[in-house]
Amino acid sequence: MTSTRVLVLTSDTGSGHRSVSRALVAGASGAPERGIELIEFDPLVSGDPLLAQERSTVGVRPALMDRVVGLYGAVIVRAPWAWGLAFHLAALPGMRSIYHALHGRTVTSRIRAAIRATRAQAVVSVHPLVNDAMVAARNSEGRDLPLLTVVTDLVDVHPWWANGAVDRYVVGTGDAASALIGLGSEPSRISVTGIPLRPTFGRVTSSAREMREQLGLDPVHPTVLFMGGGDGAGRLAEVVGACDAVVRSRGKEVTRFVVICGRNEPLRAAFEAREWRGPTTILGQVANVHEWMTASDVVVTKPGSLTVSESLAIGRPLLLGPPLPGQEEGNIPFVCDNGAGMAYRDATEASMLLEGMLADPASLWEMGQRTFPLRHLKATERVLDLVQSLVMKSRKPQS
Repeated sequence: MTSTRVLVLTSDTGSGHRSVSRALVAGASGAPERGIELIEFDPLVSGDPLLAQERSTVGVRPALMDRVVGLYGAVIVRAPWAWGLAFHLAALPGMRSIYHALHGRTVTSRIRAAIRATRAQAVVSVHPLVNDAMVAARNSEGRDLPLLTVVTDLVDVHPWWANGAVDRYVVGTGDAASALIGLGSEPSRISVTGIPLRPTFGRVTSSAREMREQLGLDPVHPTVLFMGGGDGAGRLAEVVGACDAVVRSRGKEVTRFVVICGRNEPLRAAFEAREWRGPTTILGQVANVHEWMTASDVVVTKPGSLTVSESLAIGRPLLLGPPLPGQEEGNIPFVCDNGAGMAYRDATEASMLLEGMLADPASLWEMGQRTFPLRHLKATERVLDLVQSLVMKSRKPQS
């Protein structure tokens, strides 16, 4: 059987967009009966291997966007205020046109070349910076190519996500749907599916104790998972240090800390060189974050939409730090107002709240129960269903 090929537009500005695209790819490859093949492509950089043979014709020379994508991680770790400024400035009238005057032609030409190279029969975007170029590429191709956009922000939706020519939007929450409608999108084109996660998040059946045993940890004593997204952001060093001093004092040294530093190798090295008051596991990038979440009693993290969605899927309470200005701000009330976690303003408050959470297992269990109505374990499957539906509709003769 010939597979329907679908191009997925993504990028590595943070780990969330790439996590969503890989979740969709994994969902399709794990269900061959669907007969669809998803192919990832990053049109914001010049080095994507998909166009290795097209370099002379599609404007793939290194450009400003290559540098912007490469700097994203450093900016959100060292100067999150700068990202917030850029996020809000980009929403001002006229800024979208300036961006596309500078980069739109290059990004559009790359998408067109990728469509032709893959013979794609549909295109999915998981990044706001490629939405308009995706529409322009379809228009220039002159054929009925279905377009679907997966909004990777749970609550706050930047205006650049919205484009009236996109055939279908999928969002993580009703709040995100309302935001898209406020930006002019048609309600009939929006589906609330949850944010797509890798299939492994829907297959966890082990308890926290069972998973701790599988990972070689003490199954009896509490375990706390600290994360800062793919770049180890969110003042992770200060937060873990404060919690080590407070939570693991006064006879509570048995509490296990697990710290995932992501791509932040300097942070990982600093943690590994440090002396800790209790058992501490330091990790870099991991492929089994679902297992570490399952093994934990609490997840302490910055409120990124993917990390929040993953923790909710596993059923773990969240202790959320200050948001990255812009797309993460609405995630804190989404979690806290629904009783699935708490939020801190600084490292000192984080340590006090974590100590209180661990001292009250009944309340911690109740927070975990309140994650259940917020999770969407079938989001990936629902998005793939929508892609297939759009493709089938495009193949029907127009009356």
